[in-house]
Amino acid sequence: TLNNGISIADATDKVDYRFSYNNSNQTGIIPNSSIEKNNFNINTRYKITEDLTLTANANYVRTNSGNLPGVGGFRSNGYMLQFTWFGRQVDVSRLKNYRDENGNLVNWNNSYYSNPYFIAEENTVQQQRDRIFGNVGLNYKINEFLTANFRTGNDYYTDRRKIRVAYGTNGTPYGSYEEDAYTVNENNTEFTLNYNRPLSTDFTLDILAGSNIRSQSRQRNNQKAPRLAVPEVYTLANSRDALISTGEYSPLKAYSIFSSAQLGYKNYAFLNLTARNDWSSTLPVDNLSYFYPSANASIVLTDAFPIQSDILSFWKLRGGWSKVGKDTDPFSLIDSYLFSAPYGDNPQLSVNDIKKNPDLKPETTTSTELGTELAFLKNRVRLDLSLYDINSINQILAVDVSPSTGYKKKLMNAGKINNKGLEIQLGVTPVKKQNFQWDINVNFATNKSKVVELDNDGLLQSYTIGSSGTVQVLAAVGRPYGTLYGTGFLRNESGRLIVNADGTPATDPVNHYFGKFTPDWLGGITNQFRYKNFDLSFLIDIKHGGKLYSGTNATGRGTGVLASTLPGRDAEHGGLSYTVNGTTYDDGIIVDGVNADGSENTKVVSAQQYYKTLYRTNEANVFDASYVKLREVKLGYQLPNHWISKIGFQGASFSLVARNLWIIHKNAPNIDPETAF
Repeated sequence: TLNNGISIADATDKVDYRFSYNNSNQTGIIPNSSIEKNNFNINTRYKITEDLTLTANANYVRTNSGNLPGVGGFRSNGYMLQFTWFGRQVDVSRLKNYRDENGNLVNWNNSYYSNPYFIAEENTVQQQRDRIFGNVGLNYKINEFLTANFRTGNDYYTDRRKIRVAYGTNGTPYGSYEEDAYTVNENNTEFTLNYNRPLSTDFTLDILAGSNIRSQSRQRNNQKAPRLAVPEVYTLANSRDALISTGEYSPLKAYSIFSSAQLGYKNYAFLNLTARNDWSSTLPVDNLSYFYPSANASIVLTDAFPIQSDILSFWKLRGGWSKVGKDTDPFSLIDSYLFSAPYGDNPQLSVNDIKKNPDLKPETTTSTELGTELAFLKNRVRLDLSLYDINSINQILAVDVSPSTGYKKKLMNAGKINNKGLEIQLGVTPVKKQNFQWDINVNFATNKSKVVELDNDGLLQSYTIGSSGTVQVLAAVGRPYGTLYGTGFLRNESGRLIVNADGTPATDPVNHYFGKFTPDWLGGITNQFRYKNFDLSFLIDIKHGGKLYSGTNATGRGTGVLASTLPGRDAEHGGLSYTVNGTTYDDGIIVDGVNADGSENTKVVSAQQYYKTLYRTNEANVFDASYVKLREVKLGYQLPNHWISKIGFQGASFSLVARNLWIIHKNAPNIDPETAF
C-alpha cells in the first residue's frame, strides 16, 4: 500500500481556505487485484460582515479497481475455497500458465474448481465508485448571546461494477457478464439557534434548538447475461438467453426537531438535557412520530472539593440516561409486486415473499451509563471506567410463517434484548524525560447480552439472524444474542460417541447449542516510545471467548487437504487393515465410541468415510474464536522545523506502518479466527 498527499492552506482576517489531495494505491496479495483511491477536499470560510460568516466544504472521492477479488466459496471468483479442494502435492506455481499452446485451459483437476490463475486474470470484477459530498453553511451572530446557524449538505455516490465470468469456468461453462449500478443520494438541511450566556459568576447556560430535514434515495439497477454467445465478448448484447434484470428504489424522508440545554456550575459541574422528535416516512401514519430524550450529569470532584494532591491529580464522575428511536426500511408497510422473468412475451409480476405490516412501531433503545475518570501522580496514571445497561424493544424482524399463508416471513415488532457491559481504559507513563517518553495504554471491554423475549405472547422462541449451510446464528430466548446452533454428535449419558452400524459417528437428530459468537471480552495494549523526533509504537489486540464455525476446516476435512486428516489414512499413519471384496486396505479407523446397544465399538471404517462425517457434522468444525495479535507497528519521524520552515511548510512527518503482522496465539486451527472462514 502506498499513500501520499499534499495540502495547501492560507488565511486572512476575512478569508481562509485549505485544499488537500490524497492518493492511495493498494496491490492485493491475489494476482491482478488492486485498488486506487483519489480524494480531493476543499474547505473555506468567508467573513461577509462582522456578524455573518459563510462556510463551505466539498469533497470528491474516486475509487477504481480493475479487479476486486472474490471471497468465500463461489466457483467463479472465490479463491480460498478452491485451495481446500487442491491436492497437497500440487505445485500451484506450475498452473500460472493457465492455457496451453492451443488455448485450452490447464488445471490440476476440473471436477470442482477452475485454475486459480485463470480466475484471477479473466473472472474480474471491475469497480468505479464516485462520491461527491459537502455542505454550505451560514453563521449569524444575532447578539452577544444568540447565534443562528443554517447548513445544507448533500452526499451522492454511484458504484458501478462490471462482472466477468469467462468461458470454461467450472460451473459456468458459457461464462456470463453482469453490470451493476448502485446510487445513493442523501440531503440534510439543518437550522439551529444557540443561546449561550452566564447566568451569574457561578452559573452558565447553553441552550440549542433546531430542526432537520433529511431525504434519501437508494437505487440499484442490475442486468445480467447468464450465458455468453461468443467467448471473451463482454457486453449485454452478447447473451444466448434473455437478460436477467433486477431493480430497486428506496426513498425516505424524515423531519426532526430537537433541543438541548446545558447548565454549568463553576466549570466543574454540568447537567445536560436533550429532546428530539422525528417523523419518518417509512412508518405508518399513526406511529410515524417518535420522541426520544436524554439526560447526562458530570462533576469534577478535584475542582469541587480540596482533594487534589500529588497522588490524586483528577477525579470526575458522570452518569447518563437516554432513549433512542429508530424507523424501518422503505416499503415495509404494504405488500408490493416484484417483476420476474417473462412468460413468453408476457411480463410477470409476483408477490414479495415477506408479508408487510401496516402497524409497525419504531424500535426503541433505552440506555443507562455510569462512569468515572481518575488521574494519579501528576497524570502519570490515568483510569477511565464505564458501566452501562441497554434495553432494546420493538425490534422490527422478519419472522418465519407457515407456507400456507403464501409467504415465507412476516414483518413484526418483536424482541426485547438486554446488554450489560463494562469498559476500562488505563494509561500509564512509566518514563517521562526531556527527550524520551514511554506511554502504555490498556483497554478492556466486556458485554453480556440476553434475549429476554421475542414476542409478547411467548410463542416465538428463536429468530434466525443468519446461517452458513446447516449452522444457524439465532436470537434465542434466554440465551445471549447471536448463538450458534447446528448438527452435533450423538452421545450417551456418559458423553461417549454413539456409533452407526457402518462404524461412523452418529449425528444427533436434535440441533446442538455451541455457544455465542460474541467474545467474553476484548482488550488491547499499546506501547508508545518517543525519543526526540522519533516515535515507535506497537499494538497488541486480544479477543477472548466466543465461538466460530470454520468452512475451511469442514471442507478441508472432507477433501483431505488438512494435516489433521493424516491419522489413519495409511499404515504409516496408524491406519488399520481391513478387507472388502477380497481387497485389503490399510486406511481403517475404529471410532472411540459405543454402539446403540451400549457395547464397545469394534467396527473398522475407512478414513475417507470417517473424515466425510466430520465434514458434514458442524460440531467438529466449531472452534474457540479467541486470539492474540500483533495488530500494528508504527515508526515515525518528525522533520525538524528549521529544515522545513525554509520552504514554507509548518510541519512534515514520515511514518512506516505495518498491520496484522503476527497471530501470537489462537485456538482455531488452519485459519485466522478473525475471518472465521
